This record gives sequence, structure tokens and C-alpha cells, in this order.
Amino acid sequence: MRVNSINSSLAAKPAFKAKIIDGHAHLGRWDKNNYGIDKLDKFVNSTLNISINGQKSTDTIEKMVISSAFVLENKGNSTNEIAGNEMLLDMIKGRKEYIPIAVCQPNKTNGDTTNIRKLFETHPNQFKGLKFHPTALPLANDSDVIRIYTHYIEFAKEKKLPCFFHCQGGQADAWKIYELAQKAPELPFVLGHSGAVDAEGRVNRENAIKVFEDSLKTKKANIYMDLSWVDWDNQGFPSKEQPDVKRILTVARQNNGLDKIVFGTDAPLGCFGEWESKDFNNKTCYEDAVSRFKTTIKNMFGNKSEKVIDKIFYSNAKKLYSIKEVSGKLKFAKGGSAAVGLAAFCALGTALLNRNSDTTGIDHKLRNKIKHNKR
Repeated sequence: MRVNSINSSLAAKPAFKAKIIDGHAHLGRWDKNNYGIDKLDKFVNSTLNISINGQKSTDTIEKMVISSAFVLENKGNSTNEIAGNEMLLDMIKGRKEYIPIAVCQPNKTNGDTTNIRKLFETHPNQFKGLKFHPTALPLANDSDVIRIYTHYIEFAKEKKLPCFFHCQGGQADAWKIYELAQKAPELPFVLGHSGAVDAEGRVNRENAIKVFEDSLKTKKANIYMDLSWVDWDNQGFPSKEQPDVKRILTVARQNNGLDKIVFGTDAPLGCFGEWESKDFNNKTCYEDAVSRFKTTIKNMFGNKSEKVIDKIFYSNAKKLYSIKEVSGKLKFAKGGSAAVGLAAFCALGTALLNRNSDTTGIDHKLRNKIKHNKR
């Protein structure tokens, strides 16, 4: 995120006019839906109308980190590691607004990285990290997680690739991911959704926050937190108070970890692309999510909030994926990424029912329409 310069008379009221790198998005087939690039193009390089405590501003979504839904287990229609990830490359056709990471299938390969190695040899410098989804791609036995995933972590160490984990419960539990991350403490590992609150419940979030705090204190691993769907309840209703976002920010502030939090949405899931209503469209949902996150940061950090917002919405992801800026434009650094990705889950909804409020409200009638898709 880039904060535009402002004149001295406005210095007391930061504009928060900025660019965004969305660290969590998808393309491809999921359930009965086939999400094409048009589902994300409606956001990329578009102008967002943002409100922070009543102060209006505009942001631009400059890039999105994306993964292929074709590779995930979903009613038996998944492809293999090579074909499914190549389908993603075909969809984006080299467009630099999109940062692809390769979805891995350790449940199918028993830890054999032959396909992933071939994918990276065939498409050098195309994929900027690895993504893992232990919930949608579960192993037969929980006890095999460390053994089978270790081969992929070794490949990531070789290539200095990011490791992007859906973090929920069971085989996607934060403590299991933390154990893997300690095998490569030099690599960033992102806890997708910061421990999704679903199925096993609150314990997922609690575990993720404890792992994050321990990693910052002990330096045993390089753990990042992904804010997608954090503080949205199980019906997709947004929390104005954002208690878990505040907890994550507090842990980070107390342990010098504000560089390890990244913004993401999980688009095009939920009202970010799956459906709209007469009261709001997908872009409105996106604007509302950004407004709520930024308002929370502004209220917590006061006159230091611009710097924190820049980190979480832009510069952390820029560093994570080794994106360099040349002549005012961003492009990938040669030689691949030195960072991680994130993982996924959940659903959301927002509505413009109260135009006078700082952030938009939700039509309660829409709650039952929101589905919990996990990616």
C-alpha cells in the first residue's frame, strides 16, 4: 500500500489513499461454480471508496495472490498438481496483476514432489510459492502429516519458496503447521484465516494466535497471519468491534511483529463474487471489508496508523513475494519469491442499508444466503 503525500494543512488527518495487494484469492472450479478471471478483474486496478471514522478516501487493488481451485478435492473433480496449476496460468495469461502460487496435493502423492518439481521446471519463475490445504486435501491418517509434508517443505527450502497453509483444525491445526515451519525457520509460513473459526470452533483461532505469539518470541519459525474472514461470524455477519483482529494486532505490536500480518479476502467467495443482492454488489463488500480493517487499525494506532496500514495492506505482501518497483510500476523480482502465501475458508456479506454510517451494514435477511465454502 502506498500512502500519497499530503500537504501540511492536512497532516493531522491522513488521507489513507493507498494501493492494496490482496494476499488471498482464487480462480477455477469449486463446487458447482467455475470462477473465471472476470470475477477478480472487477476488483483489480479499480477504485475503492473507503471510509475510516467518517473520513472518505479511495484505494486501488493493484495485485492479488491467487491459487487454483481446480487442484482441490471437491466432489471428485480435482486435477493433478501439474494440470490444475497450469490451468491457472492459462487463465491469467501472464498478467502481472496476479501472483500465482502452486497448490500441492501431498494426500495424493504420499509426499512425492516429482510433479511439483516438473511444474516448476516447465514454468520457471511463474509460481511464487506453494499452497497447502489440509482440510480440502486431507491425508488418510493424521499421524502422517509431518512425514508426508516434510518432502514439500524440503523442496520449498531448495527453491526459497513460500508455504501457504489453510489453517483450521485437524490436519490444518496451527500447531501442526508450526511444527512443519520449524523445519525451515528461514521461510515464511502463513496461517490462512488466522485459524478459521468453523467446525472445531474457537480453538482454531486460539491456537493460531498462540502459535503466532510463540513464533515472535522464540524465533523458532517465521509465521505470518492472514486476516481473511477474521471476525466474521458463522453466518457471514461482520463484527464492528473486530476483537480477534485487535488481539492479533496487539500480539504483533507487543512482539515487534507488525511486519507479519497480511490483508486478504478469499475472493471470489461469499459476497466477494459468489452472489450479490439488490442492496450491495461485490465491490461494495470489498470496500466494507477494507474500511472495517482500516478503521480498527486507525483506532488502535492513532497517528502511527498510516505506517501500520501500509504494512498490512501493501508492503508486507510486497516483501513476502519479492515484488520490486521500477519506474513507478511493480513487477516480480527475478529469481522467484523469498516468502509465503496463505490459506483459506469461510463466507461474508455486506449491504448499503445505512449510508450515513462509517462502514456499511448487513441486511439480516441475507444471512441465510451466505455459504461457508472452504478454499
